Amino acid sequence: MEFFIPGLLVLLIAIIISFFVAPKVTPLIAAVASIIFLTFGVYQHYTLFSSEYRLSTWQNGFKVYAPAIMILTILIFIIYAIFAFFTKGSIPIPPMPQMPQMPNIPSANTVSQTFKGSLDNVVESIENAKNNITNTVKNMNAKTNNKTNNKTNNKNNANKNKKNSASFLETI
Repeated sequence: MEFFIPGLLVLLIAIIISFFVAPKVTPLIAAVASIIFLTFGVYQHYTLFSSEYRLSTWQNGFKVYAPAIMILTILIFIIYAIFAFFTKGSIPIPPMPQMPQMPNIPSANTVSQTFKGSLDNVVESIENAKNNITNTVKNMNAKTNNKTNNKTNNKNNANKNKKNSASFLETI
């Protein structure tokens, strides 16, 4: 628990600095601050692990190559400086391409009138479909009623023509 509160406090301070202070400083101040923090971190690391660096021997074979690595690094920086000097430190930026001519866009009134006309056509089509379905259902009901009435009348006429009988089987 004793490490949680200070760590949380450091995190909150880092968030406050990141959101409120860092965006307002210049890149030069950020570069100087990063160099200072890096130097402090290397110093702290070396003081903490100095005995281990003293006792370490695996890198002794690489001490022979250290001057060549430093000379190669310096040559790369000199070549970069020459290129930067002759280009005057500028980066070539290609010209902006020509934009094609924009087409004529219809006005809002024209678009709304076209949209309203389309909606009117849709509503009219739906009304026509509804009327067709209604008429079809009415015609089917009328035909069904006519057939039912004809069958009922035929049965009634047939029943009138039958003789009354006392037998149960004859009624079925």
